[in-house]
Amino acid sequence: MKFTPETPDQTLLQEILKGDLDAFEHLVRRHQGVVYRFLYHFLGNAADAEDLTQETFLTLHRKLSQHNPALSFRAWLMTIARHLAISHSRKNVPTPLDPAMLAAAIRDVCPAPERELLLKEASEQVRAALARVAEVHREILVMRYLLDLPLHEVAELLNIPEGTAKSRLFKARAELRERLEAGERGAGAVAPAMAGGS
Repeated sequence: MKFTPETPDQTLLQEILKGDLDAFEHLVRRHQGVVYRFLYHFLGNAADAEDLTQETFLTLHRKLSQHNPALSFRAWLMTIARHLAISHSRKNVPTPLDPAMLAAAIRDVCPAPERELLLKEASEQVRAALARVAEVHREILVMRYLLDLPLHEVAELLNIPEGTAKSRLFKARAELRERLEAGERGAGAVAPAMAGGS
């Protein structure tokens, strides 16, 4: 069977269950980008993201017969990636976070003057703050602001109502602010500049 970019995921899944390896390769090529980006931003490490992207698709292949066709394939795939990322982060010491990722994460959290100061003078504090944000909050910040997914899609990927996703995002932003403020109080040279507002 010849597959095109328009071939539905469900058709590919049916062919994979019949043993069609081309269908599986097509499915991987279609979805590996978003899986990798999520894992990279969640873990902050390219090598770990690559490894877990491969593991995500291996796990997918093993569990393919368990997929409920009535549910979104992409949401199910991202759930596998999330579980692997959470398990990995609990077993490993956090790696330094990418400065570009941090910039994106704080863009919507801080007012412009504070944002500029954080980016220029307090990058270590921002790294530390985001690393200390609870996993449940960190993942929603990653999905919404770093993957730039609309809130309704974030809700679908997390398998929660959109109202719950909105509430969780609000709490995640609040937690990141608290972590940043706690870092300011603990960083003597940076805190006065932040307090000055100039």
